[in-house]
Amino acid sequence: MFRPQFLAISLLASFSTAAFAGAEASSFKKETRNRGTNYWNAQSAIDGDLSTAWMVSGESENKGEYIILDLPKSTVDKLGMVVGFAKNEDTFKDFARVKDVKVSIMSYNETNELVPAGSTTASFADEMGMQVIDLEDLPVGSDMFGGKITITVDSIYEGLDYPNFAVSEVLIHLAEFEAAPTILAISSESGGHVRESLVDDNSRSFWAGDVEGGSITFEASGFSLSKVGIQGAGTDYGRVKKVQISANGRVHVQEIENSKDVQWVMIPAVTGYTGSAWGEIQLDILEVYPGSKYPDQVGIAELDLMATAFEGL
Repeated sequence: MFRPQFLAISLLASFSTAAFAGAEASSFKKETRNRGTNYWNAQSAIDGDLSTAWMVSGESENKGEYIILDLPKSTVDKLGMVVGFAKNEDTFKDFARVKDVKVSIMSYNETNELVPAGSTTASFADEMGMQVIDLEDLPVGSDMFGGKITITVDSIYEGLDYPNFAVSEVLIHLAEFEAAPTILAISSESGGHVRESLVDDNSRSFWAGDVEGGSITFEASGFSLSKVGIQGAGTDYGRVKKVQISANGRVHVQEIENSKDVQWVMIPAVTGYTGSAWGEIQLDILEVYPGSKYPDQVGIAELDLMATAFEGL
């Protein structure tokens, strides 16, 4: 699975993906009470919390407002957005929601100057929840640098009570490639089914351990990780049903199917794009489909990873 030709490139990186933490907005509603001046600023659209939002002021014309996010060297594949203030159904309807946007890329060239690198448009339904829109592929960056993405509002759905729009979440989906995991820690091992079996590219061998307290800690040094793939070990042992992925202070919980095929679980994004997690990542097994012979044990044949960028590029 691992692509060795990428290793030389990743070794050139001299700073972490954590550097790509920026988000800025054309304008935002000023908060003068208890929440802090920047409560409605751009960072509230990439914090993983639907009860917060990037919100423009009531005096804004809405059209032409924009949010800018930093991106590593990569390719933009999809645009995800919660188009209103999704704290609850009432707030979603009360404020205006985003309908149409223009997506523009600026890339750093070889002399570290920003230059235009392509644009497209996207349209969203007037629906609560994360919507993910396929885009034409938009490359970002040069050999050693990333760039920026600007999402500009072209039109809105009117709010019932307030004219200004709010956006609870923005998530840029970057194109993915395979990365090789390193297992750092594991909760237990059973019956000779050891941790090395998780990463041996052989689905006939497998790791097995106790269901209670089951966890795996892993990393892929040099890569920005977006998804973890879990392949069950067969029906004798329990198969993973629900997992919690913890990365850089963010948590994602997901149920997966009872299948012999690889099941993919998103690693929580940290800075507004998929693959913005770095360092150690923990997978906690919350529930399993019980095994026919070993109901107190869980088995995983392979642990796969997908990444979207190399750290620092």
